[in-house]
Amino acid sequence: MTHDELLSHVSAHAGLPGPEAAERTVRAVLEVIGERLAWPVVQSLAEDLPGPLAAGLRGVTPHQVFNLAELHARVASRLEVRLGLAVEYTGVVCQFLAESLSPGTLHRLREALPEQMSALFAPREPGEPFEHVHVEPGHRTLAEGRPGSRHPLSESRAERAHSHSVAREDNPHGDTKLSSAIGLTQEREQETLAAAHPGSEEHPSRE
Repeated sequence: MTHDELLSHVSAHAGLPGPEAAERTVRAVLEVIGERLAWPVVQSLAEDLPGPLAAGLRGVTPHQVFNLAELHARVASRLEVRLGLAVEYTGVVCQFLAESLSPGTLHRLREALPEQMSALFAPREPGEPFEHVHVEPGHRTLAEGRPGSRHPLSESRAERAHSHSVAREDNPHGDTKLSSAIGLTQEREQETLAAAHPGSEEHPSRE
């Protein structure tokens, strides 16, 4: 896979506006991955990458120890995006990097990373569709952080609810809503402060 092909795939699947944004994203992910590797693995990875990407990778400070959550946090910081988007971008970049690296370099890279990070570079089976999350207005993803659901509770099917569920009631919570409640026991028996008569011997302070 050429440099331009890699950027084109990342741009399309991560919902990025163009090759410049894609290259910036790939560089950020590569640099953070490089920081987690030993120097010999960084060199091997750089030799397998197109020149523009290899140059940035060779400038990292390797041998750092951190987990997957920290990896995503570092990507988010460098790209100045929300954590959810960083998680998505990292997955897309690593998947296409896995397809562009030679088998030997890919194996060495995966062996050098902890299990959760190594799984990011798991190659797809032939013909397997690429699984990703689109960043589009019509898709309410966690990364977008937009409210709204395609399946609101108002459209739920009540017949699937269990026998004691409020979803089967015509007026759920009717006994506790102000608009339809018959009141608490004290209210029904007129024993509340609101119903007390002046001069009553049952003064609250004497109870």
